[in-house]
Amino acid sequence: MAHGEALRIRVIKAVVEDGLSRNEAARIFRVGIASAIRWVKAFEETQRTAALPTGGDRRSVLKPHRDWLLELRRKENDLTLDAIAERLLRRHGVEADKSMLSRFFAGEGISFKKTVHASEQDRPDVVERRQAWRCAQTSLGGRLIFLDETWTTTAMTRRYAWADVGTRALGHAPHGHWKTTTFLAGLTCKGLIAPFVLDGPINAECFFAYVEQILVPALREGDTVILDNLSSHKNEAARRLIADAGASLLFLPPYSPDLNPIEMAFAKLKELLRQAQARTVDALWDLIGRSLSLFTPEECANYIRHCGYNPL
Repeated sequence: MAHGEALRIRVIKAVVEDGLSRNEAARIFRVGIASAIRWVKAFEETQRTAALPTGGDRRSVLKPHRDWLLELRRKENDLTLDAIAERLLRRHGVEADKSMLSRFFAGEGISFKKTVHASEQDRPDVVERRQAWRCAQTSLGGRLIFLDETWTTTAMTRRYAWADVGTRALGHAPHGHWKTTTFLAGLTCKGLIAPFVLDGPINAECFFAYVEQILVPALREGDTVILDNLSSHKNEAARRLIADAGASLLFLPPYSPDLNPIEMAFAKLKELLRQAQARTVDALWDLIGRSLSLFTPEECANYIRHCGYNPL
C-alpha cells in the first residue's frame, strides 16, 4: 500500500522533532513499523521525505534551473511547493509537480519546514536570557522535573480524514456544549509524575493547591523543578513549599516553550485524545489517566535530551 508524502512527513516529524519512538509514531499514525523505520532512516541520511520515483525517465528537468530555484528558496523560504511550481512555469515554462520539486530540494539537502515562534524571542533582552539559559542548562543537577499544564476538551477530534479528491473531509464534534479542563504534570526522565486534572483554567490559587497536595509528595531532595515563566506559576507560597521539600525551582526564560520538553509529551497526549474522541468529562479524565502508561522512560528521556538537557 502506497503512503502519501504528507503522512510520511507527519511520521518523520513525530520522531525527529517530537521525540516519539518509531514504534509509537507507527502506532499513532497507523502505518507499519518497518515503514516508519525506513522513512526516518531515509530522512536522517538524505533529508528526503518523498518516496523514490519508480520507472520512467528519472533525469530531472529542474537541473538547468537549479541556481534560480535555490535563490528563490533563499529569498522566500515560506513558499509552498505549489507556489514554486507556479513560479517555475510562469518564469521558465517548465512544468513540475510537487513530488519532483520535493525530490530536487531533498537532493540539495533542503526540507520544507517552518517553526513559528513568538516574535518577542527576537527582543535583545529575551535573546540574552535564552542564551544564558542554554549555556547553563547542561550543568543542571539533580532529577529534572519539567512542570506545565495544557488544556483538554470533550470536543477533541482527529485533524485529518480521508475524502474524495476535490471534496472536504467532514468530521463531527460538539458545538457549544463541551467542557474544557486543565491537565498538569511533571516530566522526568523516568516518565510523567504528579498528574492532575482540573475542571477549568489554572490560576495562582489552584496552582498552589496542586503544588501542596500533588507535587510536593512526589518530590525528592535535590530535585530541580523547571517551570514556564507564567504569572500563575509565580506563587511565593508554592516556591517555599518546593524549597521545604529539598528541591529547587527555576523559571524558563520568557517566551520559551521550546525549552520545555513536556510540550512534546503534551503533543502526543493530545493526539491520543483526538483519536479517542471522549465526549464526557469522566471519559476524558479516565482516558488521560490510562494514557500515562504510554510514556516510557526511553521516550521521556528523548524529549529531555532533544531540548538540550542531560536526562538525570
